[in-house]
Amino acid sequence: MDVDLNKLKTFYILGRVKSYTGCAEKLCLTQSAVSHAIKKLESDLGFDLVDRKSRNFKLTPKGEFIFQRSCTIFNQIDDTFDQLARSKNLPVTLALGAPVEFGSSVLIKGMAPFLDQRPHIHMDFVLDTFLLQGLLSDDLDIIVDCTPHIHEDLVTIPLFWEEYVVIASTDYIKNQKLETIRDLNRCNLLSFDRDLSWWKNFINALTEDAGFGCAGITRISNIRGIINGAVESLGVGFVPRYAVLKELERGSLVELFPETEVHNDQISIYLKKHNYEKQVFRDLIAHIKSLTLH
Repeated sequence: MDVDLNKLKTFYILGRVKSYTGCAEKLCLTQSAVSHAIKKLESDLGFDLVDRKSRNFKLTPKGEFIFQRSCTIFNQIDDTFDQLARSKNLPVTLALGAPVEFGSSVLIKGMAPFLDQRPHIHMDFVLDTFLLQGLLSDDLDIIVDCTPHIHEDLVTIPLFWEEYVVIASTDYIKNQKLETIRDLNRCNLLSFDRDLSWWKNFINALTEDAGFGCAGITRISNIRGIINGAVESLGVGFVPRYAVLKELERGSLVELFPETEVHNDQISIYLKKHNYEKQVFRDLIAHIKSLTLH
């Protein structure tokens, strides 16, 4: 049986992104061209690959079998080119995604040694709040995130727990006579959102009689903004500890309620299964795991 390798690759990309539109964008084709290629491949094989009766994108059992085999084929091709790139120093581009503050404070600051040892690798950093879709659509190759992602196509590598702290300036603490959690009732809170979902790890750690409340909420859309707002006495902030170590050390900010056992988030690395087997990603994962929060 003769099978057009280009059409098989189109099907392979379609199976990965699970979208005709996404597949067309990846291959710089029209959606109708992708659909035509899949139908021609199905005609050549003599059976359906895509379950068109399903409301969501779904492969038929035979389609899933062909997809898994095509993953093996194209992963081997990718590995061959990866090895060639390493041996000949051919350029390789990787897209790494992370939340804004973690990406800025940890990844970007710690990535130079990895790239210096591998001059053939070019790395783009995408710092954003919402990273999963970019990873699933292959716009990102690997992400580091504190939001848990459970997906059949992904490998998860736990890194460490992200600790949080409540912070305020000495002037704000003095002016508001801020000593107990109940005193927050006369304070302004700095938060990503007005419903205080950003503060949930702190709020959920409190007992019912803690008397938590606030006089107002100022929404600030990134962690560095919350930190700077706290430094300027705009209110009380809640941020990852690693992001505010220098301010705590200098005394421009003070940690409040350190006795409260605030719930922490797991920071993990996520990447597609087909990338996890590649040496370049194994090397990158090992480097990220070696980074410290300071």
